[in-house]
Order: sequence, then C-alpha cells, then structure tokens
Amino acid sequence: MDDYAPLEGLHKLGPWDAIPISSAGKQLNVLARRVADSRDDIALTDEDGKIVALVISPAVLEDLEDELAITRAELRTLKGEEGIPHEDVVREIRGETP
Repeated sequence: MDDYAPLEGLHKLGPWDAIPISSAGKQLNVLARRVADSRDDIALTDEDGKIVALVISPAVLEDLEDELAITRAELRTLKGEEGIPHEDVVREIRGETP
C-alpha cells in the first residue's frame, strides 16, 4: 500500500489497516480506489475504535463467492445430491433469482 496517497488516520488494527469512519468519509475516493487497486481490505472503526465494517474490492468478493460456490457444490456431491451449475450457485449466493 506504500505506493498510494496517504490516508489520514490509517493505522494497523490486528491483521487489518483501519481508519475511523469519521476520517474515511472525507477520503472515500482515495480509500475506495486503494482497496480496488490493491485488493487489500481496510477496516472502518467507530468512535470507540471497534471495527464496524470492512471495505473490500469487488475482485476479492467475486473470489470469495466463487470459493463458496465450489465448496457448496462439493458438499452437495458428498451428500449424494444432484449438482447444479456453478453460475446458478453464484446467483443463489448473491440472492438473485434465475
């Protein structure tokens, strides 16, 4: 993340880089671009320093959805259930109707 413009209030909190929501709002464009480009997540914290949300890139979310779809398909196979196409499982995960 060192190649990006600095984010005011950014600090390490456990495994995440974190920023207070109050600071993030003023820098949302830079924060969002950094997350999208780097695939690193940034935690948003409340006034007590508690993590209340994670900002993740769309690419990371797609990877997670794919992994979940594959895992669900493997579970169905292990249970002896009929398989369904990967695309249908992803739609199911996203709550989309066919």
